[in-house]
Amino acid sequence: MLASERTVYGRTFRVTPVWLWLLQRASGLLLGPLVALHIWLPSGASIRVLNAVLLAVTVVHGYSGVRRTISDPVCGRQIVIAAFCWAIIVAAFGTLLVVGGKPTP
Repeated sequence: MLASERTVYGRTFRVTPVWLWLLQRASGLLLGPLVALHIWLPSGASIRVLNAVLLAVTVVHGYSGVRRTISDPVCGRQIVIAAFCWAIIVAAFGTLLVVGGKPTP
């Protein structure tokens, strides 16, 4: 029985889409090893490719996490807009950090 909204104990909530749930889990699994590489490699903080991948996974994980907080169907649109704005802001500042950092020799 697929439905986008369900009522449990008199409370209506929105069901998380499968693609969003999978995106949250996959990005969460990738964050640990990427952060470990970023910290443990001798010049990990200055490897632009690693930093760009870490930024992309962080943005995806944060966006999907904020999107999954939609429980009330009425305010769902505002949360989607907030998630999108959060992703844009983090991506913009993260890009400044990745591009502005010192390149690896």
